[in-house]
Amino acid sequence: MRTPRGKLIFDDRCGLCQKATQLLLPLDWFGTIELIPLSRATELTKRYSIPIQAMEAAIHYISPLGQVAVGAEAFRVFGKKIPLLLPFALVLHLPFALRLAKCVYAKVATRRHVLSRLLRCESSQCSTHRNN
Repeated sequence: MRTPRGKLIFDDRCGLCQKATQLLLPLDWFGTIELIPLSRATELTKRYSIPIQAMEAAIHYISPLGQVAVGAEAFRVFGKKIPLLLPFALVLHLPFALRLAKCVYAKVATRRHVLSRLLRCESSQCSTHRNN
């Protein structure tokens, strides 16, 4: 019997988010995380009462038990399930580290459209091609 997987919801119209999930997938040796593109997460947003604006602003991780973590906290939770990310996830349990990670995450998240351009996102679905 297979153990239930957590769900990581990411903005599939964001080049940076796409690259990050492409890097994450090979690290998930035990298949503990199911990647869910935001464009296909309508049911989850309703089930867990997560506003679409919140989903667009940060990654969301929904544990197999139904607990929702956002942004840097999401990394702290799902990072413990991926062996190569475990040391970083454990560091985020230090009192100052999570606060710092939240600040860094917020800065990157608000600038992800610019960072996507730097990554030369070619897809017409990327946020760099949106008319915001």
